[in-house]
Amino acid sequence: MKREFRWHVQLLAAIAMTWFVSGCVGGATGQMAVPADAYGRGTYFVERQPKDERDLATLIAERMRARGLKATAGGVGAEVPQVDYVVRYTDRWIWDMRMYLSDLRIELRDAKDQSIVGYGQSAQSSLKAMGKTHQDVVDAALDQLFRAH
Repeated sequence: MKREFRWHVQLLAAIAMTWFVSGCVGGATGQMAVPADAYGRGTYFVERQPKDERDLATLIAERMRARGLKATAGGVGAEVPQVDYVVRYTDRWIWDMRMYLSDLRIELRDAKDQSIVGYGQSAQSSLKAMGKTHQDVVDAALDQLFRAH
């Protein structure tokens, strides 16, 4: 009986440790991939967030162009050119001995009615973000958004 109890305690401890470690190291990602008919057939405008001091909008547009997409970037309130899709993003930065981009969600919206066509998200903990650049995080979110292409 005592041996069985000890085994259960060890099993629970192992499960708890696995859960804890995966929460510290792992990164969640999410996606709603862009439909095939929306990929590469239109023009994209990346709308810069008003508080974005790092100008992620320009980087997102550059990385989209590297994928062969017609993308431009500009500030909120700027006159949006005639485009098929508006790209919006939400970035979350955290301080842990350095500032790092912990979460980035990129949404692709129809320019006419602002409905969400797709989104990609990249999230990482401080440990997982070690050695990653902003471009790596943007690419991971774009990989989720354009997964099937």
